[in-house]
Amino acid sequence: IQILIVILFCTGLSIAQQKENKFLNFSDLHFDPFYDSTIVTELINSDHTEWESIFLNSKIRKVNLYRSDSNFPLFKSSMEEMSLRIPDPDFIIITGDFMGHDFSSEYFKYTGINNIDSLYSFKAKAIKFITSYILKFYPNTLIFPTVGNNDDFCGNYKITPEGEFLNLLSDIWEPLVNVEGSNNENFTEDFSKGGYCMLNFPGANNFKMILLNTIYFSPKYVNQCGDTLKDPGEEELVWLDSVLQQCTKLGAKVMMSYHIPPGVDIYGTIHGKGDCEDKIFTAWKEEYSEPFIRIINKYSNAISSQFAGHFHRDDFRIFYDWFDPVSFIHITPSISPIYDTNPSYQIFYYDIAESEFTLTNYETYFLKGIETNEPYWTFEYDFNKSYDESSVTPVSMHSVSEKIFNDEKYRERYIEFYTGMNNAMTEKDMINWQYNGCGFGHLTKSDYAECMCGDSLETGK
Repeated sequence: IQILIVILFCTGLSIAQQKENKFLNFSDLHFDPFYDSTIVTELINSDHTEWESIFLNSKIRKVNLYRSDSNFPLFKSSMEEMSLRIPDPDFIIITGDFMGHDFSSEYFKYTGINNIDSLYSFKAKAIKFITSYILKFYPNTLIFPTVGNNDDFCGNYKITPEGEFLNLLSDIWEPLVNVEGSNNENFTEDFSKGGYCMLNFPGANNFKMILLNTIYFSPKYVNQCGDTLKDPGEEELVWLDSVLQQCTKLGAKVMMSYHIPPGVDIYGTIHGKGDCEDKIFTAWKEEYSEPFIRIINKYSNAISSQFAGHFHRDDFRIFYDWFDPVSFIHITPSISPIYDTNPSYQIFYYDIAESEFTLTNYETYFLKGIETNEPYWTFEYDFNKSYDESSVTPVSMHSVSEKIFNDEKYRERYIEFYTGMNNAMTEKDMINWQYNGCGFGHLTKSDYAECMCGDSLETGK
C-alpha cells in the first residue's frame, strides 16, 4: 500500500483520480403530456408536483411507438433504466428539446382553450415536471441542460432572448448546475440573457463547460416575441470568441454542449427538391456557421469535445484546419422515437490525465422491441470495439469517417447505429449513406456540394 501511495504521489495522481471517470449523455426527450387525452384537464387543474401520480393512474401503460413523442411510460422507463445502469455519473449532458413537438397546437386541440396565458402556464408546468422528474433520479448529480428549438413559450424556433421562458429555465435549472462545490452561482443571471453561459466542474479549475443556444443560428429561427432589431446570434458568437480566448490564456480545457449542430441537415437534404446542389439544406445560416468554424479552429487546442442533438440520430461532425482534424461534434441519438429510431442513451468514459479530459470510449444502450408487448433496454455497441479505435478524438473520428467511406463492414455498422438498430430505417439509410459520408467533415454548403455533387459520386449527379 505504501508503494502504491508513493507511485500515485510521484505521478501527480490522487487515489480519487483512479476511479473510472464516466458521464451520461441523452437528448431529445420531447415529452408529450397529451398522449392520454382523458387526463389533460386534470393536468391543467393540478400543480406540476401532482403530475406523476396523474400519469401513473393513466390507463395507457405502454411506451409509445414510432412516429410519436415520448409519453410518460417511455420517460419513466428511460429514467429508471439510466439510473440503474449508471446510478452515479460524474455529470450528465442533455442536449436539448425537452418539450414535445407541436406542443402549442396540441394544447389548443385537446383543451379547446384558445388562450395564450393558459398555454404558457401549461408549458411552465411541463418543463417544471420534466426537470423535477429527472432530479428525482439524479438529485445530487451535476447536470448540464441545453435549450432546444421546441423549448420556449413563443413556439418552435422562436426562443426569445431575455424572455420569460429563459428566465423560467434559469430558475428551475439552477439546482441542476449549481450542485455542491460547482461554484456556478452566476448561472441564473448569465443563462437568462440568451440561453448560453460558461460553467464550472467541481474541483477542476482548468475544466469548463460551455452551454450554447444554437437555435439563433438556424435558418428557421424567428425572433417573433422579442426585439427584432437585435441579432442574438451575432452577440453569442462574439461572446463565444471572448470566453474561448480567456480559456486559452488560462490553459483551461472546455467541453461544449448545444442542440443544433452546424453542417448539413442530412434528412432535409435527402428529401429536398431540385438538383443536387439546390436541395442541400444546412442546419445553420452561413452567416453564423462560417465564423463559428473559424472560432473552433482558432481555439481548437482548448476544446476537448463538443456535443449536440436535434437530428435524433447517432452521428458526428469533424472540424478541419486545412486537412488536419482539430475538433469534432458527437451528435446524440434521441429518447423520442418520433423519427423512427429506437430510444437510446450513451455512457461516456474520459481520462483526466494531464488535464486533457480526453474521451476514451462510449457505450450505447437502446430500447429494443418497441412495437412488441415487452420492449426492453439492452446494450447496442461499444465505440472502440465497433470501430477499432482506442479513444474518441478528432483524429480517431477522422479515422472512423475514412473507414466508413472505404470499408463496407464499418459502413453497415455506422448506419445500424445511426438508426438506433431500427432495421426498416437501416435499409433505407444504407441506400443514401453517401449523404451522411459527405456530411462528416464538409460543414458548409459549398464544401458539401463539392463532395456530394461531384462527378465521382454517382448519387450526386
